[in-house]
Amino acid sequence: MKLEALIFDLDGVLTDTAECHYLAWQRLADELSIPFDRERNQLLRGIGRLESLEIILEKSERAFTSSEKSELAARKNDYYKSLILEITPQEILPGMRDLLGQLRG
Repeated sequence: MKLEALIFDLDGVLTDTAECHYLAWQRLADELSIPFDRERNQLLRGIGRLESLEIILEKSERAFTSSEKSELAARKNDYYKSLILEITPQEILPGMRDLLGQLRG
């Protein structure tokens, strides 16, 4: 069977973007004066953006409306997207460069 196309998910497949997610959440938490660190960040692994936001907001002293939460989640995503623009070819996960070469062939 000849493959005609492949689709890759950047997030953790071609490169490790966990640090970009952490830094984006950290920035948002700092803006909201909410305590957040790498240990708390571990609670966010493998869950969606809105679920992650709820975990972060648990440490907040104020309540947020659904609309505010949507805006905050979008803001975090914007921070994340700006961070992944800085990913370089040197950050490709081990073995992926060879795999991509083999697939191209």
